[in-house]
Amino acid sequence: MGFLANFVSPMVAEVTGLDCGKPTPPEDLARLKQLFLEHPVVCIRDQILGAREQGAFARQWGLLEAQDRSAFCHPDDTDVLILSNDRRPDGSQIGIVDAGDFWHSDSSHLSEPCRITMLHSVKNPAKGGDTHFIDMRAVYDAMPEDLKKRVAGLNAIHHVSKTLNPRVAVSTERAGAAEYYKQREKETKPVAQPMVRTQPETGRQALYISPRFTIGIEGMDDAQAQPLLDELFRFMFSNPIWQYTHKWRDGDLVFWDNSCLNHMAGGGYEYPDVRRMHRSTIAGDRPFYRAA
Repeated sequence: MGFLANFVSPMVAEVTGLDCGKPTPPEDLARLKQLFLEHPVVCIRDQILGAREQGAFARQWGLLEAQDRSAFCHPDDTDVLILSNDRRPDGSQIGIVDAGDFWHSDSSHLSEPCRITMLHSVKNPAKGGDTHFIDMRAVYDAMPEDLKKRVAGLNAIHHVSKTLNPRVAVSTERAGAAEYYKQREKETKPVAQPMVRTQPETGRQALYISPRFTIGIEGMDDAQAQPLLDELFRFMFSNPIWQYTHKWRDGDLVFWDNSCLNHMAGGGYEYPDVRRMHRSTIAGDRPFYRAA
């Protein structure tokens, strides 16, 4: 019979009537993938998934990106990462507590960023815990022509370390976070990505920068680059119509297209009010810009 899809907005589709704990029928998977190209945030409701089932569903979409923080990988499937503020009896953290705390596109600091992020809601706090999204296709479409011309063909510099980025701050809630980012600053090279990214399947353009990872513009002095980035970020947040806030229910499986979105964790909850999410990331390709 297939699943039902409700179109929340041009960015968001809500799916019911699908059990992601079982292999997805080929016709449903093909329909989901087409839906995803048009609506880059998809929420599948009412999913009861262990880490193994989540990993199996994610692998139907492509190769999974290896997780670099092994201490927080799920023991049942190490390609599933635990995001949580929960603690063990000894006070140690069971998951990453500060994941997604600034606007970003996942792993844009890698030469081949992950294309899709899947997040399964295991436990929600009594309040807070929303996730915010912004459609960078719509942002680019609305940009003035002179601004589009200024960024066409330029590359932005992305880096994982928060200590190199004055637009963000290191969380005090995460044990050892400052030391972690200092180490990443030393060990990780910056990566250049196109400021306008072309979606390979549709040819649609999206602004491809973020306050979290974008720290400069290739070949441009900071005296010019930072004001241009500031102008782009101001425009990016100038119209709420480009944004969507997902209010989680237990059992939601939400996945999104990092090639054309920014997202951010909304916070607003404190331990012992627990939030627990399981994350899988599907590998992507090298971003590119193709002039229309």
